[in-house]
Amino acid sequence: MIGPASSKAHRGKTTLPSGAPRPEAFGQFQYPTPPLGTSDSGFRAEVESEQAIVRGEVYMEMIEAHQHLDLAGPSAEEATRRLMKFGERAQFQGQVALDKHRLERIMKRHGPAVYPGEYITCVNDPAKALCEKARLGNSEDLPFHGGCLPLACRNVTLTPENVAAWQRVITRIDKRLASRPLLAPRLRHRLQNRRTEVVEFLTSNDQEVVPA
Repeated sequence: MIGPASSKAHRGKTTLPSGAPRPEAFGQFQYPTPPLGTSDSGFRAEVESEQAIVRGEVYMEMIEAHQHLDLAGPSAEEATRRLMKFGERAQFQGQVALDKHRLERIMKRHGPAVYPGEYITCVNDPAKALCEKARLGNSEDLPFHGGCLPLACRNVTLTPENVAAWQRVITRIDKRLASRPLLAPRLRHRLQNRRTEVVEFLTSNDQEVVPA
């Protein structure tokens, strides 16, 4: 969707830049994508630069904690490769360079295009991105541009935090299904289907579903 509590991205607050996919709603769940909200004021470049630095710091936290080696999902191997390469570029004389100006330069030239979120971490590859294919009109069955189907997209990587977020989704569904009075049949059926989708998504990515 799991790691140290200090990571900004792992609390679901990382803001995506203009070049990243912009997932919207997934059913009743959201892949959080905070709006940029500053382009109208003429500060877009400055804001995107700040966002890149934040992501770079998150990458370095992941690398230092070896979290980039503990990923799951269809793009886990690619995410690990990109983050390892990024880590090598961020090294200077054997030490990690945390100077923001240098980090900004590295991100501009060699940013790994890995975008952490609450439920998934997107390893952006336009050739596989469902939202990008939808924008190009490759299939009527694909989501609208700007939409994200995290349970279907092959660009998905899961950190431990992402997996924990999906576990919480299952727990919330279970509580609603067990609530009294009983839910309306249509809503109950919808929640049961959603639970099945999430469980299948986790198990297909070798993640154990922990009972509440």
